Amino acid sequence: MVEETKDTKVLNMEEKMADKVEKMQQFLADNKIECFDVQKLEDERHTTIFRSRMEVKGQLLPMAVLMDDSVYVILQVQIAPQVVDEAKLAELAGAINNMNNNVRPFKFTVSDRGDFMLNACITAENNSFNPVLLNAIMGEALKFLEAQYANIMEVIWKK
Repeated sequence: MVEETKDTKVLNMEEKMADKVEKMQQFLADNKIECFDVQKLEDERHTTIFRSRMEVKGQLLPMAVLMDDSVYVILQVQIAPQVVDEAKLAELAGAINNMNNNVRPFKFTVSDRGDFMLNACITAENNSFNPVLLNAIMGEALKFLEAQYANIMEVIWKK
């Protein structure tokens, strides 16, 4: 337990989390962005998920922005659902590592269900969370996927 002194202040994590979510909701309202569904989870991290989609090369890719009471916000884009099983993961490991080493702003992962994902982790404490920056990173993800989607899918579908 942290003891509160005149030099320290213990933060209420729920209040801390609410600030990020409120800033994001205000940004969406101010900019008339209405394509997000919001889901609040009843978990120990007080997670809120903003769900939407990105249209890339005619495909609608599920996208989520995950906020919790940590100092991070995660952007996830599902590039391809349930396409990577254990055998395929072994084949793709080198290509995934290569992408992760050469594409600095984004990291590529495979979920437990076999979904191939693009992720971006953004440092976002409440006092420094900037929805404009998050929006810019979403734009960069879209540009990247528009340019690289065919190449990524070629690697995924390669026999």
